[in-house]
Amino acid sequence: LPQRPSPKWLRRMSRSALWWAGLVLVLRERCCDAQPCPNMCSGHGNCASRVCYCWEGWQGADCSERSCPSDHAWFDRAVEDDTAHQAVECANMGSCDRQSGTCRCREGFDGRACSRLACPNDCSMHGLCQDMSHFAATKDPGAGTVYHYDEVWDSDMIYGCRCDEGFFGPDCSERHCPQGDDPLTGSVLDPDGVQRNEVQTVTCRATGGSFTLTFRGSTTDYIAHDATLNDLKDKLLALHTITGLSVDGSSDTVCTTLGKEPITITFLQEFGDVPLLVGDASQLSHSGSRSVHLAVAEEVTGDKEASYCSDRGLCNTKSGVCDCFDHFATSDGYGMKGQRGDCGYPETGVTACPGEISCSGHGVCYGYPTYTCTCANGWQGPDCSERQCPTGKPWFGVPNGDDSAHSSLVTAECANQGICDRQSGKCQCMDLFEGAACERLRCPGTSDSSGAASAQTVCSGHGQCLSMESLAEAALGDCDDAYCHYGNPTDISYGSVPNNPETWDYDMVQGCLCDAGWQGYDCSERTCPFGDDPHTPYEWVTYNKAKHKHVYQAQVNEVQAFTCTGTAGGFYLAFRGQQTPRLSYDLTKAELEAALQSLPSIIDVVLTVDDGSDDDDTRVCTSGGSTTVYIEFLVPTGNAPLIKYALDGVSDIVVAGQQDGTKEYKECSGRGLCNRDTGQCKCFAGFGSSDGQGRPGDRGDCGYAMAFSGKLNDAISCRETGDC
Repeated sequence: LPQRPSPKWLRRMSRSALWWAGLVLVLRERCCDAQPCPNMCSGHGNCASRVCYCWEGWQGADCSERSCPSDHAWFDRAVEDDTAHQAVECANMGSCDRQSGTCRCREGFDGRACSRLACPNDCSMHGLCQDMSHFAATKDPGAGTVYHYDEVWDSDMIYGCRCDEGFFGPDCSERHCPQGDDPLTGSVLDPDGVQRNEVQTVTCRATGGSFTLTFRGSTTDYIAHDATLNDLKDKLLALHTITGLSVDGSSDTVCTTLGKEPITITFLQEFGDVPLLVGDASQLSHSGSRSVHLAVAEEVTGDKEASYCSDRGLCNTKSGVCDCFDHFATSDGYGMKGQRGDCGYPETGVTACPGEISCSGHGVCYGYPTYTCTCANGWQGPDCSERQCPTGKPWFGVPNGDDSAHSSLVTAECANQGICDRQSGKCQCMDLFEGAACERLRCPGTSDSSGAASAQTVCSGHGQCLSMESLAEAALGDCDDAYCHYGNPTDISYGSVPNNPETWDYDMVQGCLCDAGWQGYDCSERTCPFGDDPHTPYEWVTYNKAKHKHVYQAQVNEVQAFTCTGTAGGFYLAFRGQQTPRLSYDLTKAELEAALQSLPSIIDVVLTVDDGSDDDDTRVCTSGGSTTVYIEFLVPTGNAPLIKYALDGVSDIVVAGQQDGTKEYKECSGRGLCNRDTGQCKCFAGFGSSDGQGRPGDRGDCGYAMAFSGKLNDAISCRETGDC
């Protein structure tokens, strides 16, 4: 049989076990006291006062979640009058993947932060996708002032198609048809007078070097200063944008020493008011004292038609081929047979306006000699057979002033985000857009371009679809991140100033205002319960230099003092925009508490009377206002706005701040992570659901800190308060 251990050996082992247990406790205390932050901030942040301060690119109470790129929000609440589009993750058009830190963009948006509106259908492979800023710079300077568009929020966010030559439409899917002059107008017989070709003059002063001329984006080879007029003509006709012109002048060379001999250029096949030639004199020189000079001016404004199919046929925008009316064919531009592809050649004498019936029954025919139609409202085309579509502020186009685009003064058919059905007069909107003129950005979940969708799909069935203007009107004051569903109405507006280029989107951009408990650009993510952080029971007030220690004070709940004077009538109370029913003057303390707790913006309060009594039947209103009721906010915690009131018969009510709330109001109490699919907190080890005041409860937050050893708690208290 084994020997029984001696008492001496047992005492030795007992002392050894106690020593080891003490060491473990000390190490645990030192470890927990020195590294009290959740999960050691996951190695992605700094720990201070038991709170993680995450490094850039990380977030969450334990810095375990990645943050995503941010950019101007497509849709958000105005923070003050006409001020919106603050920087936000994924530009409020996508959700963040917390594992990878990448944005999952809504279909039709792309970029690291979902900040770019994708070009429709990749411009059908017939165009270049550009943002508003770059597109503004592509305007032909010969067609007028080139305005910049760099300072407005959407300058690098809204993208559109710059179509290749011969194509047009929001996705460059439509083809232009040949344009030409109407052969029946502009003659000596026309009551409106004779029409003329465009004439421009070029004046050059130089004795050396060369220059170029650009027309509709196409630039000539270098033209020598001493080139002949025929040389100039050949260089211009080499451009694919010019098909016929004449060049005249009194000088043998294009440039002269004095620069007083203008060259006259007449456009013979480019009809209408064409853009100016644009000269580049940077390579010219002058041997004398005079400076180099190159100028282009319009001498005669072309007023011939430059219409599809010469206004004597209809354009098939799918093929780019003219369907000429009976007795008209392709011309030479001057009423004779030719190869232009227009319909400017009358094969026989014309005696009626176009249309199976005159002007298709949708216009007025002007007879001999022009036989043209003036269409009724809503109709267009040379025979008034095509319907017009609604117009709206253009989503994409060149600005009409510096940093001014999308103007209601310069509208576009289908707002440049749709194709007009000429049979029905209805816009076929590009994906993402809706409205009669495609003038509104659809809310997430809307099923098609008509805007049709069920309540279960728009905003995931958990929110309202609002415009930027309406969202600003719904903006709430006294509102923090946790309670932006409840707050006092403000007078913030967005878009109230007509034609303000900074707020052009007030009625065009739409998004989701999520219901309580939901979040995200499409209201598809759940929020989790909020509460006080149980590991920050004290807040640092100052540093006591004399004692070389920090001075802390305990965090407290919000307390407001309520006094009512009256012996008849009633009143209303409101908190963060939520109002009680009418309350009677003879209301008891218990009834007042119940009325406040019935408000969605208040979860739990406790009321006490200034005389120290705890009688639920105490009347809160008195004839002299002698009773003060203290309202302590248990949930929500933190600094709260004062309760508002409206008198309805009582003499007076006074609500005053007695004690500002200093506790936090964090999602999952800052001691857990939110599961966005379920709306439930996953608490860190050592934390559980609380009652909102640090005790165990069923709120679902992580505001209850499970008990540790008294020695550990003493050590933590010592470190925080300095009371050791």
